[in-house]
Amino acid sequence: MKLVGILRIKDQIKIIDACLSKLSQIVDELIIIDNGSTDGTLEAYKKYPKIVQILYTTGYDEGRDKIMLHEEAKKRNPDWIIWTDADEVFEDHFTREVVEGYMNSKYNRITFRMCNFWLSYERCRYDDQYYLYNLHPQRSMWRNEEGAYFRNRKLHNGDIMGVPGKTFVSPYRLKHYGYVDKKEMQMKLDRYLANDQGQDRDYIRFINPSFPSKTYKYREYKNQFINKAYILFYKYLCNILWLAERLRLKIVKK
Repeated sequence: MKLVGILRIKDQIKIIDACLSKLSQIVDELIIIDNGSTDGTLEAYKKYPKIVQILYTTGYDEGRDKIMLHEEAKKRNPDWIIWTDADEVFEDHFTREVVEGYMNSKYNRITFRMCNFWLSYERCRYDDQYYLYNLHPQRSMWRNEEGAYFRNRKLHNGDIMGVPGKTFVSPYRLKHYGYVDKKEMQMKLDRYLANDQGQDRDYIRFINPSFPSKTYKYREYKNQFINKAYILFYKYLCNILWLAERLRLKIVKK
């Protein structure tokens, strides 16, 4: 089966090689939108032959770019499509073999949780809003279904929508490095504030590097079997906590 990866990228020279190298191991083709990189990221694309198309946009518009990528991906007749951001890297043991199993399964959508590294390449944040953020799957690969779509929202337009059928939450996680560098976090916060179109500004606390935070040490074991046991434990613990939190919120609303 054919899997096409889509990414929207701007100035990710610090992590782009790790992201594209890992994706190149699991996808058949990659389509990229570059939103105006000036830090050398454009040169990095030349090293990855699975990049079959590079589109260029200017101005911040997340919805526009995701919709454009999705439309271009569908033109290449994939069986499945996968979306990640350029500052996210799949775990080492997430392989093409695992992906093949997903694509040949009864599921139409596979979702992935993220570990959000906070001011560190070793520790992930879990307090405050990050508690639910970590529990809730944030990224997907999905069967190329006619009704699938991204919302046309300039900022925070979310994951793919409209995919029918069953969804499976993968135990394999994405390592999110978007909050490692304090200077870059402040730039991201400023960009969000300039483009939020009057949306809820809870994210100000969410990504402000000056706010107090709690973190835990990220673990990924080299031994495949030990790692599989660990990520399965992590997955089902998260499932239980996710259900408990949804129940708590439902009770609070009453």
